[in-house]
Parts: sequence; structure tokens; C-alpha cells
Amino acid sequence: MKKWILILCVLCVLCGLSYADKAMMYAFNLGELTEKLTARPDVKLYYSGCLKLENFYCQTHGGAAKRPGTYFIAETADSDDAGRVIQFVHSSGTNNVLEFGDKTIRFYK
Repeated sequence: MKKWILILCVLCVLCGLSYADKAMMYAFNLGELTEKLTARPDVKLYYSGCLKLENFYCQTHGGAAKRPGTYFIAETADSDDAGRVIQFVHSSGTNNVLEFGDKTIRFYK
């Protein structure tokens, strides 16, 4: 039994799987890194990003927060037919949503 543990420890050290080599990453303010940079832990930027950051947004102070979801507003005018939803920005502070259906247009604020 001790022989297998010794062999496993040697394999872990040779493969670079030792616990001491693992670095904790606390900052994601660089966002997603390219695959070429993920193999370079000697570069300082390596510790400020991640390989894939999906459905999150990076905060300026380094953390990552979940992306806010969507919420239900209303049923479509005719749920049997496919409609189209388009964002309409009237001015910098006014955002509206237009729903185009079969012979219908509905406005949402």
C-alpha cells in the first residue's frame, strides 16, 4: 500500500500536480485571456484573468459578478405566429422595446 502512495506522489510531482504549485486567482479585471497566455504563469497578467468567463461581467475592483437575467414582461400578441422584438432608443435616457407581429406593433417601456 505504501508503495502505491509513493508512486502516486512521484507521478503528481512529475506532472506538476502538487498542491503548493496551485495559485489562487482573486482578480478577473482583465476578462478572458487568450489560450497563448494561459500557459504563461510567469507573466503578471496571467493572475488577472481567466480562460473562459461566461455569463459574468468583470468588476473594476477585480471580482466577477453573475450577469443579471431577463424577466417576463408580457405574452406576445399572437403566440401561434413568430414575432420579432427590437430595442428602440429614443434618447439617452429612454429605452423602449417594439414587438412586431402579424399586422401588429406593440410598444413596451
